[in-house]
Amino acid sequence: MFRKKVILFIGLVLVANHALFAQSVGIDAAISNAARDLSATIPGGATIAVLNITSEHEALSNYVINELIINLVRTGLFQVVPRGMVELELVRQELLFQHADVVVDPETQARLRRFAGADTLITGEVTRETPTTYRLMINAIHSETFTFQAAFAASVLIDRQMSTLMGGVFFEDFTTAERLRMGALNMFGGVGSIMSGQRLGWGVAGGQTAGLFLLLASFLTFAEEPNRADFWDDSLYRDARRDYDFARTQRRNFIIAGCAVIGGAILFGYIIPFFHTRPNPAVASGSKFPFDFELVSANNRDANGLRVTHTIRF
Repeated sequence: MFRKKVILFIGLVLVANHALFAQSVGIDAAISNAARDLSATIPGGATIAVLNITSEHEALSNYVINELIINLVRTGLFQVVPRGMVELELVRQELLFQHADVVVDPETQARLRRFAGADTLITGEVTRETPTTYRLMINAIHSETFTFQAAFAASVLIDRQMSTLMGGVFFEDFTTAERLRMGALNMFGGVGSIMSGQRLGWGVAGGQTAGLFLLLASFLTFAEEPNRADFWDDSLYRDARRDYDFARTQRRNFIIAGCAVIGGAILFGYIIPFFHTRPNPAVASGSKFPFDFELVSANNRDANGLRVTHTIRF
């Protein structure tokens, strides 16, 4: 019965981890999902203008805008204003609506409707979320009332396509196979996590060491069972018997505790790799110099070695 519960617990943990990591998608899937969600909320036949998608990388912003326009056109539900229109470009340059607290006066609203001729304005942003994901936010704003018609958010994996849009710097996280291998090696003192640069591996090693000390303590509490013939007095025999029973109980408790601690450490060591993140391959240093130095490890497939950059500030 206990074994079945342990197997069920491990299964639930694996399912939870799969669900956690399955939440992030590629950039194309995120844009497709955004267009689908917007189509389900914005009234059919509306005229839509995609104003701007802000990010740290111009190529990424342009890609999201163009792909979002294509996906919206493919639905066949809307009239999408061409991005190349002069009026739309003026609107995109003059007013940025990616923040919810933007205040637009009635005159500006009328000018927007005249320039864009759109019922719905689409804005958004792509921001860093974790070392391995970006956050894509897309908002649909009614052009007359300037209230939100729809909002979409998704975690986007930094895969090879995203790295190209971001300038070619590719950060690759641990694969599922690597996490499983780490979990297997963690059975031996947290070696898998420690070798991967994860400090939690030392916690596994400490837990297993504590369990071994408890097992060692069980041998130190060993006592030989008393023989009645060796005692001339019944009270002495009873005292010796009581001491023996106490030592045997203590030994059993140490064995149970030691096995439980070691088993818990092994289970913990198997689970934690699914929450590890590969250390950022670029390590900045040299802040006292007018140059920025980055040591790029061999884990980065697209670049490795020493990268020197210089930023001019005005």
